[in-house]
Amino acid sequence: MQTTQQLVQEILVSGYSQRFVDAVRDVLGIEGGHVNDPVDRGGETKFGISLRYLVSAGKDDFDQDGLADFDLDMDGDIDGADIRLLTVGDAVFLYHRDFWLAYDCDCLRKPLGEALFDQAINGGGYAAKTMLQLALNEINPPNDDIVVDGKIGPLTRAVLEATIARAGIEAMLEAYREQVRARYRAIVRNNPSQQRFLKGWLNRANRLGKY
Repeated sequence: MQTTQQLVQEILVSGYSQRFVDAVRDVLGIEGGHVNDPVDRGGETKFGISLRYLVSAGKDDFDQDGLADFDLDMDGDIDGADIRLLTVGDAVFLYHRDFWLAYDCDCLRKPLGEALFDQAINGGGYAAKTMLQLALNEINPPNDDIVVDGKIGPLTRAVLEATIARAGIEAMLEAYREQVRARYRAIVRNNPSQQRFLKGWLNRANRLGKY
């Protein structure tokens, strides 16, 4: 005869920090709902989650039912129909797992962690971290440059803390915003079809850290 302990399955509850909740609420307000603009190089998205990303990130089968976890219509693939079925809760789960935790946003000073989180969602983690390193090199004295490799390791963190102590968090944030503006302008230079998005992108850059 089975015991009560054998009959009861273990339930793992994972909570979100208030800092993450505030950050993701801000991002959701910017990203909006379902968008499928053929000119937007980001492709079809919902709540800022792109189909291209969902195909990759949602292919795991953690519940072992034989289907990808984000094959939401259970037809054997992840496509536009699944993006349209995505819920806010799904998006928040992915933002927490693949962005907030993956890029150690909690380990960066507030609101710099939130700014990096925003940019990792908007342009990818490598771009977000590279821009942070470029901002550090811009704000620090000549010959104190760190290697720009898109990795926020011990050296980058140490330089970041020293820079904030010397120049202040707002100066660091403004240097980061400027790198983000430069990236958006470069996108438009390289692909003029994106010009109509530039004003909104620059507004996004200007409000980084101003939550």
